[in-house]
Amino acid sequence: MTEISTTLATICFAFATGIFTVLSLIEKPVWSLIHNPSSKNADDNIVRLVHAQLNRLIHLLPPTMKATMGGGAIFLTIQGWQRGFDWPSNLVLAVFILCIVYIISHLEKRIRAVADTRSDTDDIHKIRIGLGELAALHHIGLATTASLTILQILVLVTK
Repeated sequence: MTEISTTLATICFAFATGIFTVLSLIEKPVWSLIHNPSSKNADDNIVRLVHAQLNRLIHLLPPTMKATMGGGAIFLTIQGWQRGFDWPSNLVLAVFILCIVYIISHLEKRIRAVADTRSDTDDIHKIRIGLGELAALHHIGLATTASLTILQILVLVTK
């Protein structure tokens, strides 16, 4: 029975990793904005295009990710309970909690920075800042979900 909750948690985090990978690839032309919103490596037209693409997804993905990560949290808790909160399940829970607290603490502000600006008419510097900050958070999400997927696979194979 323990394998079911572990497998379901792994599926949730693998799915989230896929979503973050797609977002990262959409944002690839503007990665330079993560470190420098004024970067000359990101053309203004491309910045506006990527911003417009994210604005199309911004109403769909946050609820999807909340459900996915919420499901993962529930399955991690069940996994921990079924395993007697042994050190592997506690390690995965600790990584999840630390990372998700950081992400949630920044998420709303960074989503609003993109959702509340118009790709075609708003100030390009404002768009660059919001896009760079959201892309950085997506990278953190990708690292988090990929790490959790790997940890969950290790929990599965070492049972």
